[in-house]
Amino acid sequence: MFKYVTLTAALIAIGTMSDALAKSDSSFLADAIQINLAEVAVGDLAQKNGASDDVKSFGKMLVEDHTASNEKAMSLAQANGVTPPNGPKPEDKKTQEDLAKLSGSEFDREFAKAMVKGHQKAIQEFETASKGEDDVAKFAQDTLPTLKKHLEQAQSIEGKETAASGDKPNDATSAIVVAQRDQVAAQSGKVSTAATDDQPNAPKSRMGESNAAQPNEAANPAEEISKARSKEMIGTLPDEALPISDYYNQSIYDTSDNKIGDVSDLLLDKNGKITAALIGVGGFLGIGEKNDAVPFSALKVAEKNGSRYLVLETNKEALQTAPGYTFDRSKNVWLPAAKQG
Repeated sequence: MFKYVTLTAALIAIGTMSDALAKSDSSFLADAIQINLAEVAVGDLAQKNGASDDVKSFGKMLVEDHTASNEKAMSLAQANGVTPPNGPKPEDKKTQEDLAKLSGSEFDREFAKAMVKGHQKAIQEFETASKGEDDVAKFAQDTLPTLKKHLEQAQSIEGKETAASGDKPNDATSAIVVAQRDQVAAQSGKVSTAATDDQPNAPKSRMGESNAAQPNEAANPAEEISKARSKEMIGTLPDEALPISDYYNQSIYDTSDNKIGDVSDLLLDKNGKITAALIGVGGFLGIGEKNDAVPFSALKVAEKNGSRYLVLETNKEALQTAPGYTFDRSKNVWLPAAKQG
């Protein structure tokens, strides 16, 4: 009798897992179709409103590639009994209309930023869906090289646009490196001034000069302290430390495995400790997101199928109704939405 009960329980568990996988595939296919529709629409806009040849050419590439991708996604949706959406989400359509109001160099700049962030998020979602051997996973695997090619193109255009406008580049990798450096410094009880990073015109080290002490030449106390701290920094990573890249720009899920947003930014206090995270909710390819602040300690790292993901004990509705924050570029600081300006 026990064997039959065990077998029944196992079959129920397998059925539950199959239902969950089917639901996951259905959700991914719907998202993939909406991503394709959104990028085709933005690609059309780029060809009409863009100023540079690079933007117009990239827009044409988006239309062609995502039209082809959408045909495959639609076919898979029909084969899997998924009703395909016929357009982007309502909030995405609204932000698309806002983007359509821009033109020339202003459009190029905002378009490039949106494409970088949008493709980073799309790649994350497709990489998650690619773990498997079914037709949906194969579709995700086949699409990833195209998405990565688009990301490289978008990053190239963004670099040119920021250089032309004189704005500081939106370099997520640099932000991660700086945050990692400061976090390690904080964890070891040391605070680094990082003078060589912040002062590009600072004197270079006297490499190649004689190391012998010159007569009547006193040692530089600041330089000696800097050398000592550099030695102390070696090997100071704590056990089981997680890289900042496991948090920055990653998707956030609720306790029921529903995606509720993405990490837009991480905030450090004056001692280099990460204290808060900005969570982006909604928006269209990174444009029009609403950002809410949560304590960094509220983010939990979970593991599933060998991959890490972030969990927050709240839901999307709660984040959408929270007051929110906006980034004041003139002051380089996040402010409550009602106080900006």
